[in-house]
Amino acid sequence: MSRRRTWAGTPAILVVAIWLLAFVLIAVSVVWGRAYQRETPEIFLGAAPLVGRDFRDGWHWRFGWSLVGAALLALWLVVSVQRGWWWRIRLRWVVVVASLAAGAFGVLLALTDGADGILHGAVHPTEYLANLEITPPAGEFLRTFVDRIDDYSVHVRGHPPGFVLVLMGMDAVGLGGGWPTAMLSVLGTIALPAAVLVTVWATAGPDWVRRAAPLLVVPPYALWMVTSADAVFTAVGAWGVAFCALGLRAGGRWPVVYGALSGAMLVALLFMTYGGATYLLTPITLAVATAVWRRRAGRSNRPVVEVVAAAMVVAAAVTAAFWALGFWWFEGAAETRLQYWAGTAQFRTWTYFGIANIAVALIALGPATLSGLTTLRDRWMWVLVGGGALALMVSHLSQYTRAEVERIWLLFYPWIAIAGAALVQRRRPWLGPGWIAVQAACAILLQAALVSKW
Repeated sequence: MSRRRTWAGTPAILVVAIWLLAFVLIAVSVVWGRAYQRETPEIFLGAAPLVGRDFRDGWHWRFGWSLVGAALLALWLVVSVQRGWWWRIRLRWVVVVASLAAGAFGVLLALTDGADGILHGAVHPTEYLANLEITPPAGEFLRTFVDRIDDYSVHVRGHPPGFVLVLMGMDAVGLGGGWPTAMLSVLGTIALPAAVLVTVWATAGPDWVRRAAPLLVVPPYALWMVTSADAVFTAVGAWGVAFCALGLRAGGRWPVVYGALSGAMLVALLFMTYGGATYLLTPITLAVATAVWRRRAGRSNRPVVEVVAAAMVVAAAVTAAFWALGFWWFEGAAETRLQYWAGTAQFRTWTYFGIANIAVALIALGPATLSGLTTLRDRWMWVLVGGGALALMVSHLSQYTRAEVERIWLLFYPWIAIAGAALVQRRRPWLGPGWIAVQAACAILLQAALVSKW
């Protein structure tokens, strides 16, 4: 057995060990978690290791006709990949179709619970929108945010004020309320695959775009995209990386333009979620920059300087503007840290969540991702996949993500999920479609069984 190898060259015994470890992690987190939540209901899981809407029992099998729609979309995706359709159309349409299909799949999953499936994550009292009734004007809101943080809901207390400012702006132009807020998450779900695929094109080349695109349509983490504001954060961060990658390949004045857009997106992410710091301090952006820079061997390094300089100028200007208006990011992060440890986190032991968080990530990423991780050999794709995995582990080891990582780690999941592109190959016409079918089935079954908090 130890001498046999898989078709991609990975020792078979290692592949078996990885799959066995994944199964054990998930099984242990479920069995241990169910006992844990009975003994300590304050951990608020309900569907251990996942978070359910009912904190006593978040599992509830149900049927919705929209699940049939999701299954039909998945069937079309499988057939289209098997017949090589993704290799015959123009690359721009690959990106457009994958993005729209991802949005449709996420919406269809959410509609299992009717309109409430989409609206719940936007209008719940713990979310952002509910705070607009007590939020002062924007200037005063920023100036008093840290001092008045106890007045706001749990999600506002756990994040910088950026997303609330977005909702305030929308309300000012007549786009307030639950549906416009929910549509932001839908738009984020649509925009995300495009950003990831643009980055794949700039880093690894067009063939990998065609191979990765179908896998970004039906990942199990789609359950938490349409239904949470984190979909917006994820899309904003991904486009920050994409603009960086584009700028490093561009010529003329475009490196400055793309660099400024990258800086604007990444600093916006920083003021929407403190998890945005992980994007800046771990190799997602740095890995892209390094990869594209190395692929420019023999060319001028001027675009690299221009992209970095433009991004830093914009990011510094936005940060300075927030500081001038009364909000200092580090002060907000310190206060949120106090709020975090005074809340539910004090009941959530690292002993359990050190295992459970990884189990949740495995569930959210799906089996095709795990299989892809054992077969991916392209070094440029590993730049993105490895950057996403390392960012996730940094977030995990910080211990500020005890539970709820099905939502919090949406920032990192797409970059890891593209590892499954190694399974999608024209010379093996049934391998990729088979794994895509498995991914879609996992997402649909999970949606049918879990009533998620988001």
